[in-house]
Amino acid sequence: MKTQGYTAAELAGFYAVLDRAVCEAAEHELQISIPTMVQRLFEAADRGERDPKKLASIIMGRPEHTHNAEAA
Repeated sequence: MKTQGYTAAELAGFYAVLDRAVCEAAEHELQISIPTMVQRLFEAADRGERDPKKLASIIMGRPEHTHNAEAA
């Protein structure tokens, strides 16, 4: 997982998506660690995914979006 090479705007967007995902996980009492969420986010970002909704789904482990970035 690389964290360098992203623009400030991209990192701000990633943070916003991650923040919403952490809140959603807490609201639904999901057992997903923050390090796992960060890893999923940057793996998807490294593959080129930038859509906030898709990133949120990937972070939460929803399978419907886990491979869409690879097809793009």
